Parts: sequence; structure tokens; C-alpha cells
Amino acid sequence: MGDMAGMDHGTMAATTPVTDLNGHQVVGVKAQDVMAEKAPDKPVDPATHALLAQQLVMARASAMRYPTVAAASAAGYHLVGGGFGPGSGAHYIGGFSMGLDPSKPLALIYDGIHPTSQMVGLMYYAMGSTAPEGFAGPNDHWHRHSGVCTGKGGDVLFPPDSSVTAAQCTKAGGFYMSITGWMVHAWVAPGWESPAGVFSHENPDLPCADGTFHTDTIGRCQGS
Repeated sequence: MGDMAGMDHGTMAATTPVTDLNGHQVVGVKAQDVMAEKAPDKPVDPATHALLAQQLVMARASAMRYPTVAAASAAGYHLVGGGFGPGSGAHYIGGFSMGLDPSKPLALIYDGIHPTSQMVGLMYYAMGSTAPEGFAGPNDHWHRHSGVCTGKGGDVLFPPDSSVTAAQCTKAGGFYMSITGWMVHAWVAPGWESPAGVFSHENPDLPCADGTFHTDTIGRCQGS
């Protein structure tokens, strides 16, 4: 995830809650960012469209260098977040990349946590009080998380974007972030294009292994 981006708790508290694919209520900055994502895509001019297409080709090529979890693990990537989240997949991080270079994502996303689990997309990360320029055009939907409590190895100890406090996190032996930096998913792997859009936060084609979006209290389940 990352360090805090600037926004006060008054703004977070005022945000209208939304429900994710898991049926969990989301509060804080992510709720605000998810609502912004629901706006229709804006048209772009031919030059912007051509640049975006070029960036997505570069992103896809980068993703397919690691077609499976086994390939990612062999290259030094490791699982973060404690497992597979339906709609968002399993995130594997190797090194640390900031900003947007389509060929250098922060995380590789897979449809499970097994060696044979398949590449589905990428995640990019940036800091700042406002969303970065990112991919060409206005339609890449960057999001943040609030109330993040992680333990050793990046395991999530409480559901992100819920009402967990810094005191609760500290008592559990975790590291608390009030607000993370900015992230965007890019569902660029062939066959895993998100019905909700290439930059959607959640991909509806990534359910749990049983075909549902039912999770544990942390928001994790077994992948496909």
C-alpha cells in the first residue's frame, strides 16, 4: 500500500458509504473514489486515444512476462494483503515502483494464490493529495484506502475502509495507515478484461472459487 495522502478525517466521515461486490459496506476515501468511478467515461480525441492504446499495449506486455504466480515468485514477487480478494484478485509486489510507467507496475494481480494461478491485471501506485495524471485521458479511475491495519508481511488484520481505529490496530500489533496513496488497476491480461472497464477497481469476473463473493471478515476467500 503506502504512506498517507492528504485528507482529513472530517472529509472521510462525510463520505456516503457504498457497498462493494462482497456486500461489505465501504466508508472513507475509497467510498468517495468508487462513487467517482461510476461516472460515464469521457470521450477522448484521436491523439489521446492512440497514446492510451500504446500505454495499454506496454502494460499488457509487462503483465504477460509473468503469466502465473510461479513465474512471479521466481522473479522475487511476494503476496501482500493476506490472500485473494474477490473482485480485486491476489496482489504480488516485487520491488517498489512509484508513478506511472506502464511497463513498471507496483503489483501483479492473479486469479488465485497457487503456483498455477493466472495473471489477470496490474496495479500502479502514486503519492499526492490528488489523483495523478496516470494513463492518457481522464478515464483511469484511481482510488485510495483508509483505515488500513497491516501486520507482519503485509497481512491485513482488519477490513480496510471500515471503522477500525489506530488504537485497535496498535493493540493487535499492526501498522496503521489513515489513508494510503493512490492506486489504479489495469485489467490488461487477455481474457480477463473487466466488464466494468479496463481501469475499474473491481473486476466482476474474479469471484471466489465457489463462484460467489462471500468472504471472511477480512474480505478474503479462495481464488479460482
